[in-house]
Amino acid sequence: MAGRKRNTLLIISAISLVLSCSSGGGSSGERGLGEGARVGYRAPNFRLKNLKGEEVSLAGEKGKVVFLNFWATWCVPCKIEMPSMEDLYKDFKDRGLEILAVSNDLQGASVVKPFVDEMGLTYPVLVDPDFHVNEKYLIRTVPTSIIVGRDGVITHILVGARNWNAKEARDLMTQLLDART
Repeated sequence: MAGRKRNTLLIISAISLVLSCSSGGGSSGERGLGEGARVGYRAPNFRLKNLKGEEVSLAGEKGKVVFLNFWATWCVPCKIEMPSMEDLYKDFKDRGLEILAVSNDLQGASVVKPFVDEMGLTYPVLVDPDFHVNEKYLIRTVPTSIIVGRDGVITHILVGARNWNAKEARDLMTQLLDART
């Protein structure tokens, strides 16, 4: 069963990469992303509401490693990826990891909240029904994950679903969380 799940994630990642490369995108060359999100540059700040209606900003997470995940309830690869994101969050949140999952569902919290409850997600989920943050980051494909170091600089842009329980993913988080700014 584990092999089947891994193969499914690999296939989804390959399809997402092909789709993101063919989607045009900005001038940065970052796999379909534009100037708003570039490895080695400060992540653009934003403010969005969480499912409780509270405003959350990227700047408010200063000093943490932030895992931004752009997703939607209708996205099958997103649904496959999210349980491993939950595991990652539970294992690393006390060490300074924050996950901000940015939903781009047009219906906003009315469809996102039941989805989050059903999946049992405990990390912060934000709603961006007007695509303001998606546009700021020039997101072309979901899921897309952007990892921001403790210093606010983007370290990784990952297009497509990942298994966040994989050794490589765990090693990456450990390395980022242990880095001194």
